[in-house]
Amino acid sequence: MSQMLRSSGVIGLATFTSRLLGLVREQAYAHFMGDGPVASAFKLAFQVPNLFRRLLGEGALTAAFIPIFK
Repeated sequence: MSQMLRSSGVIGLATFTSRLLGLVREQAYAHFMGDGPVASAFKLAFQVPNLFRRLLGEGALTAAFIPIFK
């Protein structure tokens, strides 16, 4: 098996595991917090830092690598 195929499989498995754990996290959140005002505040408190992470961290990384591979 080629190194590229093996590496792709590892990345795919890691992505699948991440998505599965995210689903478990959301189910646990819904079970314990429900759908009240405290749950809404908790979710908002997590959305703000994640917005900055997506804009600055992941966007900057993509912008840095795309010109190299064009």
